[in-house]
Amino acid sequence: MVNFGELILRKFQNIAGSRYEEIVKAYQEFFLTEEEMKIPVISSVLLTIDRFSQEPPDELYEVLVSYKSATVRVVYIIDSALCTLIRETLGEDEAREFREKEEGLGREVLEKISRKLSELEMYFTTELIFEEKAPFVEEAVEEHDLLMISRHFGSESLKTHNISPLVFRIVQGIEKPVIVY
Repeated sequence: MVNFGELILRKFQNIAGSRYEEIVKAYQEFFLTEEEMKIPVISSVLLTIDRFSQEPPDELYEVLVSYKSATVRVVYIIDSALCTLIRETLGEDEAREFREKEEGLGREVLEKISRKLSELEMYFTTELIFEEKAPFVEEAVEEHDLLMISRHFGSESLKTHNISPLVFRIVQGIEKPVIVY
């Protein structure tokens, strides 16, 4: 069992001198606890995609291959609240047209991901659903061991932020391991 206080003391005893206490206090939140250092067992993965998500990079598939026995659930989510808003403001025809375009885009994205996962001989399922994004992901991740999500999930790319506000909210609210790509 590693005692982080001793580790810091050995590392900084000749350098920091009396500032040791300040260093421990300042960097305490960056050290992993024993529980956090354990590698979690991953048997199921939730990969969420939407219209704003980037295509999963090859590195993401390399990570998935390391969990060869895991089941990957790929979910393309179309925002149901947005569909309702379009129907209420622009009418039923525009809502139907939006839904058809989104479904087409979703099927295309799911087909690309399915091809890659098949090449890797991974066991996976795909779904195209109409839900509110954040509540769905927060509930669905409880049934999985790992969440994989694009940094742009839920909104257009922002010049001022590296991660969308929706992803930030999701990542802060769950206790499962997350890979943000």
